[in-house]
Amino acid sequence: MRLENKVALITGAASGMGRAAAELFAAEGAKVVMLGRRQAQGEEVAGVITANGGDAIFVRADISVEDDVRRAVEAAVGKYGKLDVLFNNAGINKTAQGRPDEEPTDSWDQIMGVNLRGAYFCIKNAVPEMRKAGGGSIINNSSVLDSQADDNSAASYHASKGGLTALTLKCAVVYAEDNIRANCIQPGAIATEMSRITWDNLDDPDLIERRSKAQPLKRMGHPMDVAYAALYFASDESAFVTGATLLVDGGQSASYR
Repeated sequence: MRLENKVALITGAASGMGRAAAELFAAEGAKVVMLGRRQAQGEEVAGVITANGGDAIFVRADISVEDDVRRAVEAAVGKYGKLDVLFNNAGINKTAQGRPDEEPTDSWDQIMGVNLRGAYFCIKNAVPEMRKAGGGSIINNSSVLDSQADDNSAASYHASKGGLTALTLKCAVVYAEDNIRANCIQPGAIATEMSRITWDNLDDPDLIERRSKAQPLKRMGHPMDVAYAALYFASDESAFVTGATLLVDGGQSASYR
């Protein structure tokens, strides 16, 4: 098992890429602490993992609130004794707010609060526990839109993802002396709730056909594609990898548009 004896905290873990990572990490031997705002859904996923032989708990938390994050980290360490892996996966977007001059301030604050401020709170509270454990792995789920622009995503979404990628580099440099690595995933068009696709309709043939046209690789981007990238960064297989970004976009970024 690739994550045996590791404790992993995953944000936004009740659905999409976070759920995929929670299930995969648990299957690979990790003890998983799932964070999210939807308690019933999160506890249901934790129950699925447990029923399949994994070890997972759900902690209701709004990562844009530091007290919630602090409490969640304390719950993780209280339950499992340490913290080895942080997967900053949670993210939100508002596709109707594409122009900076038209985006309401409360929209900007909300998106930045989850996507960047929330990740900062998680790092701030997780790092001291990783030091105690002798090292760790921080994985930030950014986006291809950290360095590209489209007409639909909120301006704050682009800014938050660009900031998250930059924060990854900073963490890689300053925490290397603590044996804490920091790496970044850049997903492209992945079938998640952000793109109005629920976990239950990932096998819809019409959906698969439509989404398979979004990039050179002619298939739909699945949450598990990102989960496997996170698994690599969480595992000791990437022990000499820090400050890296990994595109998971089916070739979208490589193609001329």
